[in-house]
Amino acid sequence: MYIGRIAALTGCTPKAIRLYESLGLLPEPSRRGTYRFYTPHHVDIVRIIRVAQSAGFKLSELGTVTEEKNRQNRFPLELANAGIEAKRLQVQAQIEALKALDGRLIELKRDINVLFAQPPQPACAT
Repeated sequence: MYIGRIAALTGCTPKAIRLYESLGLLPEPSRRGTYRFYTPHHVDIVRIIRVAQSAGFKLSELGTVTEEKNRQNRFPLELANAGIEAKRLQVQAQIEALKALDGRLIELKRDINVLFAQPPQPACAT
């Protein structure tokens, strides 16, 4: 399949696909004349890259896995899993920081309501 088809299947732009290739994240496709020709394996890899990006990974972080894959001639599953677990720990730390921030916001709201609450107005006698 040509670049337009892989782009349509993955929701990626042709420019992004070319970027993934230039960074070594996507194996170089074969050629049909001057056109790149992609396989279903390329589609799978682009989808994994997109999911990884949406999970907070930077392309440079994914490049580490690709470099190791090229060095070992096999996918470094242990390294990938370790990277995912490290990212999960970062997310957990961010969640804890956001919970603490939420607590401070609740405290601030309480404090300003106590400090600036209007005293009840006396009822008008008729």
